[in-house]
Amino acid sequence: MIRLALSDLDDTLIPYGQGRASNRSIAAIRRVNAIPGLVAGPISGRTIGMMSWMFEADAADCFSTGIFVNGQVVRLRGEVIRREAPSRNTLDALADYLKEVEGEGVALTLYDDEVEGREICVGTTTEQMARHPKAFHAFHLASEHVPDGLFVKTNIHCDRPRPHVERLRDDLTRRFPELSFVFPNPTSSTIDITPAGVTKMTGLQCLMDRMGIGLDEVCVFGDSENDMAIIEGVPNSVAVANATPQVAAAARWHIGPANQDAVAQALEDIADAAEKNALPSFMQQ
Repeated sequence: MIRLALSDLDDTLIPYGQGRASNRSIAAIRRVNAIPGLVAGPISGRTIGMMSWMFEADAADCFSTGIFVNGQVVRLRGEVIRREAPSRNTLDALADYLKEVEGEGVALTLYDDEVEGREICVGTTTEQMARHPKAFHAFHLASEHVPDGLFVKTNIHCDRPRPHVERLRDDLTRRFPELSFVFPNPTSSTIDITPAGVTKMTGLQCLMDRMGIGLDEVCVFGDSENDMAIIEGVPNSVAVANATPQVAAAARWHIGPANQDAVAQALEDIADAAEKNALPSFMQQ
């Protein structure tokens, strides 16, 4: 029986350009969470602070349990049970390297874990950011150096074509082995950063340990490169129809596309199956 169902957000639960979870998705998560012994929530590269607009302010119960920042933050029933951030020295070195090698249009970006709206571009200025609106349209704060404070979520925003960003990612992987660099989706020019060895799968293991459940009781949904660790690591892994070929090939189960509320339907199937003590219909393909 599935006891924990976790879904990636961007391009999995929430279609590209939609901005927030659909009413059906919110209702499906709430329905699963209302069944004793079952839990549903997000498994995302985004911070907890970003959830309020992705689920609307009155749907906080949809993300009281979840895995955030690609496994760096884990929360169970409203309590953060894990938080891991890159070291300050490593972030300083990375920001300096990007400024020296890439110059304008590429910057290390830092996010407040709990508060939406405190995003900082490091190694650039407000004027430089204004010259590259495509990369930095969502950012308002600039800093020459990494400021004081704990920044769990970090990434690199680039005003460069995707092939250039792929080469940059490969270069950074060689030069900074203490960090991992992954793309959040197949076309993004943003590179997500995590401490080496931290993935959505390590976050999931932390959550499973606290809940006292096994891998066969977990179902995960994903679409992209930063989902590969969970897709490969969980027996009941599910790819949406718009997933990358690599994710689709690695997933055990397959459902419809994100823009047809496929994950919401699958969560409804999980709730139906739990009430009947049966397998969800999408696992009977």
